[in-house]
Amino acid sequence: MKEVPFSIPVSGVVRIDEDLVVIIVNKTETDISLSPVPPSRKRLFKEPGKTMFDVVLEASREVVRKKGVNRFSPPELYQEALLKYPQLRRNSFMSRVIACTPNHNSFKHHASTRDYLYYLAQGVYTLRDEYTKNEDGTSITSPARSDF
Repeated sequence: MKEVPFSIPVSGVVRIDEDLVVIIVNKTETDISLSPVPPSRKRLFKEPGKTMFDVVLEASREVVRKKGVNRFSPPELYQEALLKYPQLRRNSFMSRVIACTPNHNSFKHHASTRDYLYYLAQGVYTLRDEYTKNEDGTSITSPARSDF
């Protein structure tokens, strides 16, 4: 088999117009759209620097503030978190609730140093005292109601 070297002159143009790139080589034209891809609905988009643990603490504080009593269930927390983060996955959220509760039986399965919650009984949690205070030192619960 014999090889014969050759060359073909190629001329082309690249046209860029906002979100469209047009490449023309000889008589062949190709369009490439640069329009942004919509975000996947499978991922939760939180503010930069905010973790799922922060979402659990935020939801816990809001539930306690709304109820006026420091007693709640994980489904209550999840429903509160859904108001701000509608793409939140239930299983991910519930596992973070356990990971924030050092006295829960399943805490040993989670690599976490968070101690936001305290497990009282099946389905009943409280927010630890140090997390029930506002920045000015006042309680997030109303003083007229009791924790019990």
